[in-house]
Amino acid sequence: PMLLHHHETSVGTNMKFDAWFHFHKGGAETNSVMHYHIQRQDQNVIPNDGAKQSAKFNLEKKLFHALHDNHIHNPSIKEFKESWSFANSVRSFLKEGNRMTYVLDVAGGHGALAALFLLLVPECESATVIDPAIVKGEVGVKDAWSNFWGDKKLAYRHECLRTGLRKELDNILYTNNPNISPTNVLVVACHACQHLTDETLEIASEYGVNIAVMPCCQKDHKGSWKGLSKRLAKSSEETASLSFGTIMDLLTAGKMMAWNTGLQANVE
Repeated sequence: PMLLHHHETSVGTNMKFDAWFHFHKGGAETNSVMHYHIQRQDQNVIPNDGAKQSAKFNLEKKLFHALHDNHIHNPSIKEFKESWSFANSVRSFLKEGNRMTYVLDVAGGHGALAALFLLLVPECESATVIDPAIVKGEVGVKDAWSNFWGDKKLAYRHECLRTGLRKELDNILYTNNPNISPTNVLVVACHACQHLTDETLEIASEYGVNIAVMPCCQKDHKGSWKGLSKRLAKSSEETASLSFGTIMDLLTAGKMMAWNTGLQANVE
C-alpha cells in the first residue's frame, strides 16, 4: 500500500501487477483460489506476422481458472496443487489405466482428487468420495470441471470410511459389476491422518484392490516407536536424518505386508 501510494502521488499513474500475486499473509500455502492470480492473457496474442492467436493453457491451468471463474474457494491452492501432484504420481506408478477404472477417494472432502482421476486417466469411469463431512466445494468442483470429463461419474458418499468404504467396494465388486476384478479398483487417501490411513489400508487389503495413500499427522498411539526413534537419533548420525513421520510410514508399509495383502480376496 505504501509503495502504491507513493507511486500515485509522485508520478500520477497507476501501477499494474500482472503476475502471480496474493494479498493475505501466509502465501500460496494458506490462501484460497479466490485470493490467488494466474496471468490470464485473455486478450488475443498478436505475433510478428500480425495474425491473432488465442492464448493456450495446459490442463492444470484450465482447471485452476475454472475454479476461479466460478468463485470456488474449495479446494484451496495448497489442496489443488497437492491433489494434482498426488494423482499424477499415482497414475505414473500404476501405469495401466485399467487399474484405475473405479476410484474411491477416502476423506476426499471437496472431491478434487477424485475428479482429477476422472480427468487424467482415460480408463477411469467412476470416482466416489467417501467422507462424512459435507464440504460446500463439492458442488463447485462438479460445476467447474464436469464439462472436462463428459459422461464420467463423480459421486459423494457422506459416511464414515469404516462402513462407507466396505459398502462401495461391495457394490463395485459384487453387486453392480460381478465381473469386475479387484485389480480394476483403486482406493486413495491423500493427506489422511495416521488412524484413517491405517483403517483405509486394512479394509482395502481385505478386498485385494489397488491402494495409494499419503499419510499425515503420523502418531504412535502406543508410544514405543516414538521413544525408539529418539534413541536411534541419539545413537547414530545416519538414523538422525529419519524423521518420526518417516519411521511411521515405514511401519505402515510393513503392516501392509503382515496383513497378507489381497490373499483373502484371492488376488495373487
